[in-house]
Amino acid sequence: MSSWTEGALALIIVVGLGLGLFLFTGESLGDGATGTTQAPITVDPEAAARGQTLAQEQACLNCHTTDGGAGSGPTWKGLAGSVRPLVGGEEVIADDAYLFNSIVAPSSQIVEGYEDLMPDFFADQLDETQVDDLVEYIKSLAT
Repeated sequence: MSSWTEGALALIIVVGLGLGLFLFTGESLGDGATGTTQAPITVDPEAAARGQTLAQEQACLNCHTTDGGAGSGPTWKGLAGSVRPLVGGEEVIADDAYLFNSIVAPSSQIVEGYEDLMPDFFADQLDETQVDDLVEYIKSLAT
């Protein structure tokens, strides 16, 4: 075979495999950075329940919605694991560390389209376990 024929055959195989993968799984071969969940989210249900109670007690839900609706802060529905565009053009994945940091140091990474309105006193007001519980609650809303 000539190198042109071998190259064409290789291209047909790669395209065929990609098409087969897409038809079988519904997912492309791309990096998936489209604002959707990047990896499976595991949630501790007991911690998430404590976090839900804490979110209500701390009035988090006055600014953050849990149903995808608009609020003065980003919705928590689908937040965990998603790609977050930040003011300044950077993008980050909303993993556990990002969510934790967003609660204790909210001004450090402002999501594009939102103002720097979140109070910064939660680092002093909540202990680490409470912040972790809030993160678990947010993660429970990933889907």
